[in-house]
Amino acid sequence: MADLNYLKRINDTYGHEKGNEYIFGACHEMCLIFNHSPIFRIGGDEFVILLERLDYLNRNSLLTNLELIFDKSANDKTKEPWQQYSVALGMASFDPATDLSIEDVFKRADKRMYENKQKMKAARE
Repeated sequence: MADLNYLKRINDTYGHEKGNEYIFGACHEMCLIFNHSPIFRIGGDEFVILLERLDYLNRNSLLTNLELIFDKSANDKTKEPWQQYSVALGMASFDPATDLSIEDVFKRADKRMYENKQKMKAARE
């Protein structure tokens, strides 16, 4: 799960065209890292990445790499605000011992993403 931070602020301050650039730019970064997996936009600023093949096998290192890329981007003051991508991420894998459906996996990933978002907000304050 991925949730873009600050999209409303970008839209309200710089307009929806820049907000769209922010969405496309952040999604582009996700597509570069998870290039063997489909990525779906499920809301205004939320995405689901269904990890497949090599992306699934390398999921932990790819997630760490993407977190580093977004952290660097969010803190790069040489870029325009709509190019400073900040994204909260959460990942979960199917566990046949506890998961009854894919919905269980999504809920766990969403919970982790939300926890990550809260940590990111606390670090900025």
